[in-house]
Amino acid sequence: MNRIILTLCITFGWAQSPDSLYQLGNRYYEAEQYQQAANTYEKLSRQVVHEDLFLNLGNAYFRMGELGHAIWAYEKGYDLSPRNGDLNYNLNFVRAQVRDRIMPPDDFIFVAIYRAIVEKLTILDLITLAGFLFIGLGCIYVLRVNGLIADRMGGIVNGFLLVFLLSTGWIMLDKYWEVSDEKEAIVIAAAVDVRSAPIERGENVVFRIHEGTKVDITATQAGWVEVILLDGKKGWMAAENVRTL
Repeated sequence: MNRIILTLCITFGWAQSPDSLYQLGNRYYEAEQYQQAANTYEKLSRQVVHEDLFLNLGNAYFRMGELGHAIWAYEKGYDLSPRNGDLNYNLNFVRAQVRDRIMPPDDFIFVAIYRAIVEKLTILDLITLAGFLFIGLGCIYVLRVNGLIADRMGGIVNGFLLVFLLSTGWIMLDKYWEVSDEKEAIVIAAAVDVRSAPIERGENVVFRIHEGTKVDITATQAGWVEVILLDGKKGWMAAENVRTL
């Protein structure tokens, strides 16, 4: 009874405060009231975007056995903080439970290293790095003008900084194109028939996918989305069965 009274007081007294909503969600989670916790975190996610919020939301969905929603939440958090250890661990753990898990083909070593770098950096990371490189270039210029550093050494350092700055700019553009061009989603239904056209007919089912599968959305119609999988399979499914990232 005391727990119920406390929850009611928090709900009605501080409902508009993001911090109080977050604490309320945590209390629900600690009390193993996972549906209420998820509902609270979902409400907060319309006001605040933070990796810890999506981590907790994913944990709540996972406890309820809703694998698709859990992966969606972890993916949202991962996009915000790709080097977060808890998000990485949880996301890899739930991905391993997806029935239609598709492994991408191995890349050449240099391509794999480049992809790993791009994946682990956010746009904000790259902007910050570019800012420091600009500052470094400015400092080298001042030192060279005032004779505080040898021209040869200054030229070498200046060249390295320029290379790093251009590389950062390229990665930033690549990251931006990746984010802006792709529209990804997670399957949240237990099993979904993917069809050759956006219409429900028994004979036009081309394949079936299951909860937690990550897809790329290539086209949309009223109530339908066209999706493509990592292995190239393509078709239409009801939009209600996926949750966009």
